[in-house]
Amino acid sequence: MKARWIILAVSVAIFFGGNLLTSLRDPWFQNLTRPGWLTFESLIPLIWAVVWICGTISAILVWEKSRRHSRDRPWFFMGLYIAIALLTTLYSPVVVELRSLVGGLIFGGLATILAYVVAISVRKISTTASWLLLPYMLWGPIGTYLTWVLIQLNPGVGKV
Repeated sequence: MKARWIILAVSVAIFFGGNLLTSLRDPWFQNLTRPGWLTFESLIPLIWAVVWICGTISAILVWEKSRRHSRDRPWFFMGLYIAIALLTTLYSPVVVELRSLVGGLIFGGLATILAYVVAISVRKISTTASWLLLPYMLWGPIGTYLTWVLIQLNPGVGKV
């Protein structure tokens, strides 16, 4: 099986596997006070789908291009992509199951920082792969900021 199909399968498994663990449609989460500017909440799943697809394509490009040059350490980069995916996917279970907005802030913030690190690191391997992480680099700070705002608007809730 070609590596791109394996990367795609792992990406889909992490994406959907995380959604099977828990859902942000949980009543506890849905009852949190939200900022007035959050008028696009219904678009967030679509935004994440785009971010995820772009990240997956980025990983495939990095794998295919770095395999041609052994010095580029393809397994190291795949580990970084998996770390981003796992941190991102674990956001919902941490927030909903553990009732921890602070935990979500940490997971989301770490994933966002890691996306920037990966985008910079893979630039020499594939400029396109680096640019494909732009949706994460744009959305990650917004999602992280939104989580921080939820903490501020819901004092004493989800601080675990």
